[in-house]
Amino acid sequence: MHYTGPTYRPPYEAESLLLQVTAGCSHNKCTFCSMYQDVPFEVSPIEEIEEDLIQAARYGDFCDRVFLVNGDAFCLSFERLAEIAELVHRYLPRVESIGGYASINNVLTKSEDELRELTRLGYADFNIGLESGLDDVLAYMNKGYTLSQAREAFARLNAAGMPFNLNIITAAAGPNRIVEHAAANAAIVNEASPTLIFVSPLHVDPGARLEQLVAEGDFEECVLGDYITEEIEFLKRLDVQDCVFFGLHVSNPVRVAGLLPRDKERLVQELELGYGRFSDWQLEKVPPKGSEGRMIG
Repeated sequence: MHYTGPTYRPPYEAESLLLQVTAGCSHNKCTFCSMYQDVPFEVSPIEEIEEDLIQAARYGDFCDRVFLVNGDAFCLSFERLAEIAELVHRYLPRVESIGGYASINNVLTKSEDELRELTRLGYADFNIGLESGLDDVLAYMNKGYTLSQAREAFARLNAAGMPFNLNIITAAAGPNRIVEHAAANAAIVNEASPTLIFVSPLHVDPGARLEQLVAEGDFEECVLGDYITEEIEFLKRLDVQDCVFFGLHVSNPVRVAGLLPRDKERLVQELELGYGRFSDWQLEKVPPKGSEGRMIG
């Protein structure tokens, strides 16, 4: 199998075949991200993709889902994605769905008819990094799109019948806007109607532009108590149906997961109980970076 540089996937894609179709990220400018800084963006040759599928097929029908890597694989054209789907189903006939990472801009490059056809070909549950429901936060984090554009992307996906996941970064607006950010995030997520919400707090990656902004005093990080408080306020305002709430990332101070709206009350209670397990000095401190941070399960 061909893999260039670091390969990332969401935790819940652990059983999926990771198929490289691009290297690096087509945007690679987000203020908070350092994932692909040293990996130039490239599109994998279709011959290379087919070689990997032939190799995977030698192990038999071992998976029912393929997750396209790396970066934002949905940046590929409709034609290339359709070609990849054909190859996937030819060599791995048991596969039921194909996912990957996507951005709002990736979606907007496809028409509603193209998205509908990709859905028919098995594309579903792409992870879309919305991150924030506030335009100024999106601009500060250099996401490259506006909320208006995000709404258009969600409308196209829903009209095409393509289910999708949304990533939300809590604490991205800083400590003085916890409730405002939570309310804005919930509002756009309720409107989007995703099948899964992946929520995790902002963490300052070494080497990311945000690290320098924090050092210069241009951005104030939230403390651990803010992380939990904003997640609670966000969750309380969610009004979605048959949607998985996934807060099990290593950066989540209190790890919770469940199905909304069924488990909403339980999840709020677990977050509140988790908050109470920390001492005051822990709640008032910016969490440590990297593997030194210990969280409550």
